[in-house]
Amino acid sequence: MKDYHFEKDEHEFDETIRLDDINKEMKKFENDQPKDDLGDKDAFLDAFESEKFDRLPTGNTPNGPSEITRGTPRKKVEEPFLNKKTAAMLAVVAVIVAIASFALVRGLFFSGNRNPNLAKEQTPVLIQGALASGELIVYDIKGNANKSILVTQDTEFTDTQGQGVKDVPLRVGDLILVGLDKDGKTVLTLNQGGKIKTVEETGLTADTASKNLLGEGKKFSYGEQAIFMYNHEELNPKDLEACDVLVLKSYEDVVWSVEVAEFHGYISIENKDNIVNGKFQLDEAAAVPLAEVERIPLKEGTHKVTVSGDNIEERTDSIFVETGEVYVYDLSKAQEKVGVLIINANVTGYKLYINGTLVDSSVPSVLPLGEYDVVILKNGYTEWSQHVVLDKDTLSVDANLQKDIQFGSVGISVNVDGAQIYIDGKDMGVAPMELNLPYGSYSLGVEKNGYQSFSTVINVNSGSSHMNVELERE
Repeated sequence: MKDYHFEKDEHEFDETIRLDDINKEMKKFENDQPKDDLGDKDAFLDAFESEKFDRLPTGNTPNGPSEITRGTPRKKVEEPFLNKKTAAMLAVVAVIVAIASFALVRGLFFSGNRNPNLAKEQTPVLIQGALASGELIVYDIKGNANKSILVTQDTEFTDTQGQGVKDVPLRVGDLILVGLDKDGKTVLTLNQGGKIKTVEETGLTADTASKNLLGEGKKFSYGEQAIFMYNHEELNPKDLEACDVLVLKSYEDVVWSVEVAEFHGYISIENKDNIVNGKFQLDEAAAVPLAEVERIPLKEGTHKVTVSGDNIEERTDSIFVETGEVYVYDLSKAQEKVGVLIINANVTGYKLYINGTLVDSSVPSVLPLGEYDVVILKNGYTEWSQHVVLDKDTLSVDANLQKDIQFGSVGISVNVDGAQIYIDGKDMGVAPMELNLPYGSYSLGVEKNGYQSFSTVINVNSGSSHMNVELERE
């Protein structure tokens, strides 16, 4: 059987009454009556009418016991207070009274009109705050005005499902319907449902200029006085992101209350500039250029991040983003793709510089893929340099160094005229003369008929030098 129960008056009732409980008690009462063969109802009525009763004297009877003036006085007969038939009558009457009482109680407590003074018109209001006196500060949507209202212990509450409840929690940002007393302030009824529509949405952002919440194929207009709340704190609608989950409450297709059920966090990408042709993928979304990614709003929870590039190994990480927090995703430690640079030079003992840094020339260089400037230096050879692109596992480069030839000026004079000059046995002419020779060591010879030959070794290692030769006669 369905439960019919009601909240009793706080001064009279303390428990819930079920209709079937009352019926059980009635049956129990009937079963406890003494058994008596009363017969059918007609026989009972006939027996009732056949009872003999003394008539009361008529006429002007004084107050007080009546006096009998004629005949023999009647003996007082002791009769039982209740005979069986009378008791049965009283039992029937008790049943009728019990049923009537229950009907009266049910009518009082289950009637839809418990309080005939309740206001029939319900006004939509938005709770904006409260006063120290307990009054609520609200925005009257229809009246386009701020006012204060008072909820009392006599206020009747209805929840979002249309069910009557003892009390409801009220917070800033709640949209409710109130029925007010004649004073326009005392709340007689408070309804959280009715014409108030509640929907949960995501994928929306706020256009504060047009006062619209916009999403793909969605548009919700919100009022000038609309309140946006998250975690019991008021929120600027500009802070909303498409990943947020919103509970929208509207009246006549205008949103007045926005409760953020799930707020977002952020992921920030750092140290991405050295990644060549980088790609960024979040969860199962399409990959986008890494250079375009700065700070991404995300709903709270675990997300999968994949980063790739020409010069790094593809990496996938699982990250947890918290509401209102920024997760910093640092790519400085991304594992770079590397290759081997091999220099094949025609000399040994040279110095090798890569991007201006001296490196060991005796072993191949292991480098991240990329572009490099390579320089080789060796005394006596001209500088060798080349720009190389390391874009594979191994790159071989041939370096052919050219000797660096420098010249010095050597002046030679002899104490006799017509002396012949020889350099490394080669006749260079008649002294005096000035020779331009590459740096190095040379054999110098001087001859003149009638004079002893002269020979020596000269070193050319500076800009200029001079030598005087003295020949002696034979």
